[in-house]
Amino acid sequence: PLIPLFFPNMPKTIRSNADLLNLPFAGSVVGIGDPSQPPPYHIGTAKVNDRSRLFFQDTWKITPSFTVNYGLAYEYESNLFNEDMPKPAYLAPIYGSNLSPTRNNNGNFSPMLGFAWKVGKDNKTVIRGGAGKYYDTVSLYRRLQERSEIGPVGNGRVQYPYTGYTNIFPGIVNVGVTAAIYAATGKLSPVVIPVGAPLPANSITNLTLGQYEQIQAQETPAIAASLGTPIAGLTPIQVSKSGAQLYPLNFPVQDAYHLSLGIQREVSRDLVISADFVRRVFLNEMYGEIDLNRFNRYINGVQSPVIPICTGTQASNPQAECSTGSITFWQPGARGTYTALLVKADKRFAHRYQFTASYALQSQMGLNGIQNLDNYDSTWGPQASRQILHLVGTVSLPWGFQIGFISSTSSRGPVMPVVGGIDVSGSGAGSTPLPGLSYNCLNISCGTAQLQASVATWNATYAGKLDATGKKIPTLTLPTNYNLGRAFNSQDIRLTKTFTYRERYKINIFGEMFNIFNYSNYGGYTFDPSSSAFGVATQRATQVFGSGGPRAVQVGGRFTF
Repeated sequence: PLIPLFFPNMPKTIRSNADLLNLPFAGSVVGIGDPSQPPPYHIGTAKVNDRSRLFFQDTWKITPSFTVNYGLAYEYESNLFNEDMPKPAYLAPIYGSNLSPTRNNNGNFSPMLGFAWKVGKDNKTVIRGGAGKYYDTVSLYRRLQERSEIGPVGNGRVQYPYTGYTNIFPGIVNVGVTAAIYAATGKLSPVVIPVGAPLPANSITNLTLGQYEQIQAQETPAIAASLGTPIAGLTPIQVSKSGAQLYPLNFPVQDAYHLSLGIQREVSRDLVISADFVRRVFLNEMYGEIDLNRFNRYINGVQSPVIPICTGTQASNPQAECSTGSITFWQPGARGTYTALLVKADKRFAHRYQFTASYALQSQMGLNGIQNLDNYDSTWGPQASRQILHLVGTVSLPWGFQIGFISSTSSRGPVMPVVGGIDVSGSGAGSTPLPGLSYNCLNISCGTAQLQASVATWNATYAGKLDATGKKIPTLTLPTNYNLGRAFNSQDIRLTKTFTYRERYKINIFGEMFNIFNYSNYGGYTFDPSSSAFGVATQRATQVFGSGGPRAVQVGGRFTF
């Protein structure tokens, strides 16, 4: 109801640049400074990273039927992080009192052990297993932005937040806060952003994109000058009061433990059946680029970053310990696991046919984004379907014909309902998962009964109240008809006719049909229970010949000689 009042010129259709410029401005990051990479400071050091890996491995045949494999590797990288750059004291509230550069990893040892045991005298059964620890590396581009943030002033490109700009237009209203007050009290009391005040974070105003472009054009030269004029002992992050893509003191690279144990049995001369148990544990995966300044955190309804928000003239004072925006760090420490029973029957080509059937009963668990900055692991849960079945085969027919088929089926993937735009925790994540459900349990370990109970809990506990940012929490109503996704299913066939001339020349004419039953593999679901489109598919898998899209046919030929 407030849209006509605060956005009288908002276009209903976009026909021109003027229409785009009349849309409300929602936020941005401005790149200011020399964009060349690496930045000039210590460029000789920044350009080089030497990666060395030493390893040994051996195979020991203890008995004719029992073999052991073992090995050990060590990997070292000389300049994976910015080890020549200590952190400025400005970052101590976030980084800690030890302002040393990010530490290198010096203990990346990778042991490996495996075995194969031939059981019985018929030579048809093998038991095999193995385990090892493995290390990954880090993409070198990730350290480049930090060099611009904590090097000398004027060194490279800085990501400057829109919250560092100030309002120059009278009558600009913080519509987000105004709407929250209106929803709570029924009274319309516009909250005006004074001229000269910083643009607010995480809230819609009636400032248009065109007006913001004018603010940026007017204020950027002075900001660029302050970020481009070297001052002894001063770093760009002290000038901009915000930063991006920094590294913490300790940053272990990703590593993983792999374990497998299986058995293989030759049932007949052309048929082998195998079963394998696999377990993989991935450690120190990336949580992502996390704002450790917690600029959008709210405590008792008050925006409360770690480094206090700048007031008055503090934003222009490099010595002031205040912030104008987020300060993000690459954050390691996430964990993921994959546990599965893999069963396969492999019929080698004989008696005119061949096939492979494989089945996986699996559990893939890991981080599903960040929904609560007070608890990164709150979204730890299932990430993939529980069951997958593949059938692949070919059959040679008389008169030079051959038919092949591929069948792919998997159960429904996990789902988690999340209410967008509502931050109950106040952590700054900006959305809230439904309470009472383990993350992503729908379609895996819980169903519609638990979903309905969770909605009832939400309505009884939160609905009608204000979230941490002052927004009114909606009452949730699930649609009469909704769907929590659909299993994937696709069957493809190929018929080939081969013409042979003088044994050396062959022409293959073939026809292929994909998704022969035209099964609809839906996608594009919305699982926000505050939306009327909850559980409604908005698209169907597209056809890239074999991807499970709508039924498709193609013909072709091949000449070999």
